[in-house]
Amino acid sequence: MDLRVFSRWLDVSGPVSRNELFVAVTAIGFMNGISERVASTVRDNGVVPAFLDTFNISIVVWIAWAIGTVFLLRESRQPIERRDWIVVAVACAAFLIPVVPLSWLALSGLAFHLLRTSQRSSSLNRGAWILLGITVPMFWSRIVFEMLSGFILEGDAILVGWLVGTPRSGNAIQFADGSGYLWIAPNCSSLANVSLAILCWMTFIKVWDRPATRWNIAWAALACMAVIAINVARISLMGLYPEYFDLIHGPIGATIASWIILGVMVGTSLIGVQYDHRKAFV
Repeated sequence: MDLRVFSRWLDVSGPVSRNELFVAVTAIGFMNGISERVASTVRDNGVVPAFLDTFNISIVVWIAWAIGTVFLLRESRQPIERRDWIVVAVACAAFLIPVVPLSWLALSGLAFHLLRTSQRSSSLNRGAWILLGITVPMFWSRIVFEMLSGFILEGDAILVGWLVGTPRSGNAIQFADGSGYLWIAPNCSSLANVSLAILCWMTFIKVWDRPATRWNIAWAALACMAVIAINVARISLMGLYPEYFDLIHGPIGATIASWIILGVMVGTSLIGVQYDHRKAFV
């Protein structure tokens, strides 16, 4: 094959623009990344309950992905470059390997490539930031938890033990009535909610095209502390009132806590963005 023909093929813009190519590839990677969780949720609960539960994936992730995709599509049409094809080929190779975490790692690489090759404040750049933010709760927070799980769970246990006022052993806290111990499982860790708060904040500042100023970062930190406080308060209620453990820990308590956390994340991020926006014109 004539290498000059191959080179010309790589340089041609064709009917597909650069941003459209990356929208398609990132969509494949996202679907591949959530496939395992979607399949297990449908298998365990059925199609309708799984759909109503958003397939055990936070609504924040779904909305962020939709917004990020819209921003990528809003970018003006640009020709596809050689390096784009190389990055896409590597990402697609990762998608073909039946190891779900590789999809999130590849998506992170795609996002970094777009950030490096796009102008700041462009739609492509803002969409790439949101895409990178999605990988935080879906992949990077899990890596952090695997490395620091003992420290993170013990931190939650210290706060819960302080509120309940009972002895603690590792990540287990004695019930207030002394009937047994409350064990903080990995799924109850505050880290998952913190990663969602970071994604929510990232989405808001990119939708409003705000820089990561010290004020915005402070509001993000406030949102993280707020969701930690809500999670710790919920676990503490289980320790204080063990007779209501099933209610607080079950679907009703989990749903109420999720909605409160969502409201706090969105509200804090929105107030922070608007406050920083007003300060810019003071």
